[in-house]
Amino acid sequence: MEKEQFLDIVNRAAKKPLTPEELSFMGTIGEAVESAFQADSVTRTKELNDLAVKIDGKIGTFEEGKTVADIVRTMATDLDNLEKKIKRDFTAEDKFKLRAMLEEKLPEMLAARKSNQNWEIEFRAKRGASALMTTATVLTGAVALNNPNVLDDLEVMVIQYPKNFIVDAIGGRQVAKVPQTLRWKEQTTESTDGLGAVSEGATKVLTDKLFVWKTATRAKYAGRIEFTEELAMDMDQLLLQIIDMFEQQVLRTYNTAIQALIVAYATDYTTTELDATFVSPSVSQVIQAGKLWIENNMYEPDIVMLRPGDAALARIAQDKNGMVQYLPDAVAFHGLTPFISTVIAAGKILIGSTQTISEQHSPFILRRGVYGNQFIENEETIIGEIYSVTKLPTVSVNSWVELDIATVKAALTLAI
Repeated sequence: MEKEQFLDIVNRAAKKPLTPEELSFMGTIGEAVESAFQADSVTRTKELNDLAVKIDGKIGTFEEGKTVADIVRTMATDLDNLEKKIKRDFTAEDKFKLRAMLEEKLPEMLAARKSNQNWEIEFRAKRGASALMTTATVLTGAVALNNPNVLDDLEVMVIQYPKNFIVDAIGGRQVAKVPQTLRWKEQTTESTDGLGAVSEGATKVLTDKLFVWKTATRAKYAGRIEFTEELAMDMDQLLLQIIDMFEQQVLRTYNTAIQALIVAYATDYTTTELDATFVSPSVSQVIQAGKLWIENNMYEPDIVMLRPGDAALARIAQDKNGMVQYLPDAVAFHGLTPFISTVIAAGKILIGSTQTISEQHSPFILRRGVYGNQFIENEETIIGEIYSVTKLPTVSVNSWVELDIATVKAALTLAI
């Protein structure tokens, strides 16, 4: 569309002669439209032609009281929006890859420039994917079906894993920024020698309290997945499910690591008043002994972690005649909150007080990008990570105990 054609449209649609100011304004718009038509591609020209029809229609039916200039200013906004929609910006990664390709062609380009000959450069995007997650490998087991009466159940069945010990048991706290080092003060010794009754006028015994700094260092738990652009296009919903599963996988790794820290922190059971008391002690008596051991060290336990099979045995009491009685949780676990998981080692029980330890973690961080040759191979990488720091005070080590079921049962058994 040339400037004169644009002005003809405006003059035909105007219900009254245009003022010199309006004619000047319309001329400027016409020049811009003409320049756009000459500079842009075939696709852009088609869209501008469609917009010109829109301009013609709107000017022909503009509301009473509005000037032609008002209508054209609105059309100028539409042109600007069209420009933004059509333009495609290159990312920093795109620019890096293209620059590398251009550098490879630099001698050829310089030779063509000196000889004034035409030259060309061809960019190719390699479609071959890695052997990680492609459309062909991520979903297998398809068979040919001649029966048209087939319903695809869209629910994805996935492998089941234990609950999150940190969130569901000890109550880890999420923070915006996990400190690199967590530091706290612990009491080490207390001088109490000679304290007692003091006679009138006598000197009071001197006592003191000593403390020491303790620290914990931040840890990071992370992983990555890689997939092809074709997978993202062909199976977008399945990819979303995969990303969610990947997040849970990273969280499980983090959960297992923190749990291992607590197990290593816990003290082994030694002895309590319940030793050599029961003719045939059960798992419930083992839990009772562990709770008493912590209470003897002046702490109040509130959680017990054990495997599903051991939890089932704790709910069963059997007398010497073989009669079975099923116990409610309040009795079987002696007031402790049970956390049942297959993560804990077989034959072990962990009991402790969630008031003496603490954990801080970041939100789950998900990043998406490319590295190496992934840009030209149509592949992407997703990185997931979480930061955590755990406070396990040395002075409170006796607030957690790990029990070996067989060993504690032997200690509780009455010698006959």
